Amino acid sequence: MLLGTAFGRMMSGSLLSDSPITACTCHFNLSEAEYVLSRMLDRTRARMKVDNLVRSNYINLTDTAKLYANAAEIKCERALALGDCYTIANAKVTGSTALFAFREEQLNREIKRKPFDVQIKFIDDLPSP
Repeated sequence: MLLGTAFGRMMSGSLLSDSPITACTCHFNLSEAEYVLSRMLDRTRARMKVDNLVRSNYINLTDTAKLYANAAEIKCERALALGDCYTIANAKVTGSTALFAFREEQLNREIKRKPFDVQIKFIDDLPSP
């Protein structure tokens, strides 16, 4: 959504429609999104895009205080980036699906080693826009 891709536009449309899809994230993941955007754009534009996303109410922000213990537990048990741990913890706390943009080797390895207790999907698993 932040990059204005075809998939992002499709997700925005789904979130605005009567679709049962809701988007949940946390401030930790927003900081990671801003960091990634700042590497592609500049810091000012990256901050503006993330701030606009938050103000748009397209996403529901989960209180990080509800996530940190779950994310820490996952991090202790798994060889994953902390951001991935927060995404999985958020799915667990909200009863949603953890959606990842890319199939990273670490995450695939951990899924194969021991399945997670939440559903995990990747953008390329979803129907094309």
